[in-house]
Amino acid sequence: MDQAPTKDNNKRKVTLDSREAYFIQNGGVLLEKQIALSQGRNVGPGELKLLSLKDIMKATNNLDPNLLVGSSAQRNVYKATVDDRVVVVGVPLQLEPNPKLIDRNLNEASIAMVMNHDNLIKLYGCCLDTCIPILVYEMLPKGVLSQHLHGDIASSKCIKWADRLRVATDAAYALSYMHNALRKPVVHRGVSSASVLLDSSFHAKLGNFGYAVSITPGDTSERWSVEGTLGYVDPEYIETRVVTDKCDVYSFGVLLLDLLTRSSPKRMLRGGRDLVDVFVSAMEKNCMMKMIDREVLKQASRDEIQQVAQIAVKCVAKKGAERPSMTEVVVQLWKIRDTYDGLGNNGGQGNHGRGRGRGNRAQQQLGDAYGQA
Repeated sequence: MDQAPTKDNNKRKVTLDSREAYFIQNGGVLLEKQIALSQGRNVGPGELKLLSLKDIMKATNNLDPNLLVGSSAQRNVYKATVDDRVVVVGVPLQLEPNPKLIDRNLNEASIAMVMNHDNLIKLYGCCLDTCIPILVYEMLPKGVLSQHLHGDIASSKCIKWADRLRVATDAAYALSYMHNALRKPVVHRGVSSASVLLDSSFHAKLGNFGYAVSITPGDTSERWSVEGTLGYVDPEYIETRVVTDKCDVYSFGVLLLDLLTRSSPKRMLRGGRDLVDVFVSAMEKNCMMKMIDREVLKQASRDEIQQVAQIAVKCVAKKGAERPSMTEVVVQLWKIRDTYDGLGNNGGQGNHGRGRGRGNRAQQQLGDAYGQA
């Protein structure tokens, strides 16, 4: 005789049905986003591992608090192991359906799947059978840049100037690629020190693509909601609600100021003014050096600091049309590293002979990267 269905069996069936429904719904939206973003071109890194909720729980040892390596308002981040590979898993804090958060996570996954560059964080896999998709990324051992500038790490060991300049160049490469690799520019909209992750050699990878959008160049008719990190968001974008690649250029300029000064863009400075306003004013009054982090003053020459500061000020120009492109920024940063040997500079006395020709090679490398797409 067949056994009568129990409450537990019915509950389990509903749960399985729900997971299947989430998988179909999330998978369909993810595919649509990929196609729209790439416009049918196969530019992504290839295979993406699909994980079940059971896989996620096993990888994180049932969300073991001892494996927690970070958190935000939206998710906890766990160190995990999948197929003998160390990864990080972003587990949403919210269990109820949240259309905005679902869209953001699927958007982040589609960007990471379609775009393939050494300075963009790699998406290893995702779990689509939960109401809010769970993303699994490569593990970067040095963590988030913001912790090295303003967090616990910064208080014990300050990030060196050579590493800061390398980080800036890597982040600029990533944004230049996003703006140029596809037929339509992809604008990040969330650039900050919290969206830059570091490997063991302080090479940087850009992450947090949840706010990224694909735009039509020159189209000023579409209005977007304002997204991004306080202190980093382009004021022109806030005023007009128009997204262009110059929104990222502004945010990158603020990131450069953060690297130069270690003054958090999130907090107001003298007289209730923000970091950009105070720094630009200091440049105009020739007293900018007073704002530079003392560790930078010890390790970089005055000319080198001024040249990086000038790039930053150009990037945060009030009008987007007056800002350089990210490709121009990459070339300018490489020229500075060429001249002052930022990788080996010591108290401003750098070995100027090493690294010659890197500024010219920067353009070739950019061309090679776009050729991948």
